Amino acid sequence: MRRLLAVLFALSLMLVGCGGGGGEDTGGDDGEAAGTITIADFAYGEPLTVAPEALIRVVNEDSASHDVDATDGTSFNTDLLGQGEELTFNAPSEEGTYDFTCSEHPQMSGQLIVAA
Repeated sequence: MRRLLAVLFALSLMLVGCGGGGGEDTGGDDGEAAGTITIADFAYGEPLTVAPEALIRVVNEDSASHDVDATDGTSFNTDLLGQGEELTFNAPSEEGTYDFTCSEHPQMSGQLIVAA
């Protein structure tokens, strides 16, 4: 019985760790992503253009932890991702160009373009 409780407790901790808590971060895949932000070599890559409220996938292929935080402080803010981790979040509903950075590495910058 003790072993079963320990296993259930460990599983509940893993589920809590995979949850959101960073803005509109969904922490999972709720559908087909409209685009992917791939983090590699301390860079986000080319600007990504998606429709308003589109699902965006973030993949960290880097050796360091990174996140995707809108520089306006409110549009989106993901959890930190370790190497090989990924998550999804929804783009803002308002059209526009959204600059973002990594909270751990502010020299990193990227752009999300939301257009209908």
